[in-house]
Amino acid sequence: MPALALAFDVGGTSVRGAVVGAADVVLAESRVLTRPGPAVLDDIGRMGEELLAGLSPAARAGVAGVGIAFPGLVDTASGISRKAVNLGLVDTPVGAPLAERLGLPVAVVHDTVAAAGAIWADAGSPASALVAVLGTGVAAVTYVEGRAVVGVSGQAGELGHLVVDPAGPPCVCGLRGCVETRAGARAMLETYASLGGDTGVTGVADLVARTRHDPLAAQVWSEAITALADGFLAVGALLAPGEIILGGGVAEAGGDLLDPLRDRMRERAGVTAVPPVRLSALGGRAGLIGAARLALAATGPASLGKRA
Repeated sequence: MPALALAFDVGGTSVRGAVVGAADVVLAESRVLTRPGPAVLDDIGRMGEELLAGLSPAARAGVAGVGIAFPGLVDTASGISRKAVNLGLVDTPVGAPLAERLGLPVAVVHDTVAAAGAIWADAGSPASALVAVLGTGVAAVTYVEGRAVVGVSGQAGELGHLVVDPAGPPCVCGLRGCVETRAGARAMLETYASLGGDTGVTGVADLVARTRHDPLAAQVWSEAITALADGFLAVGALLAPGEIILGGGVAEAGGDLLDPLRDRMRERAGVTAVPPVRLSALGGRAGLIGAARLALAATGPASLGKRA
């Protein structure tokens, strides 16, 4: 039986867990709302136990490892969360305690590295691309000559903390007017609520659906599009990627995101070339798929723990 992986994608809004098999097929999946602080680790452990318990003995024996896509600054060699501002974690071991609890090797990786790797491969592994993952946070990985540029500590580019409006809203990172303060999923919903929007709106999909008849929703969405356009253009001015590929939960807005974003980038480009922009077919599952692939590929110091 081909090896299986237990995968987790830890976001600021929810934690998704899945058992992933051959050809990235998701065999079982669960989701819980994200609890900040150490509670998130307990939730991952409990989800993992429940997912494993739901497998047949043969399938359980085929689970080769655990991959955890984790936000913020991640020390991939030691499996430690160095700083996850949305979760309130600093210098917190993630891999070792979960390896002990689940009895499996655990690979911990920056969430954007995991998701972007899956998106990039699914898109045909272009030689030059900026892969952006749009969710509660906003981040990106640049590919140059077919290789990801992820920095010395293993984290991806924090596109969400690029300042595009110095007089804009405060960001959790301590700055003001970051891309994420306009285009992050949580920020959009909080802004909409603060403007007096319908309290029944609980997700970006609902917000986008309302843009056709709700001026406040349309305003929030338009500001998000502008922030993304300015962020992508700033990266383009420095690195000139051959294309931009969008994934993550917010990218599931489809044409409601892609069409106005392309237009806004052309309107605001100046002398910067605007590359082709397209959507990933993986949508919000990119982090899970990427974490599963990394779990199966992990060796050496990036993999913590032993099988029970």
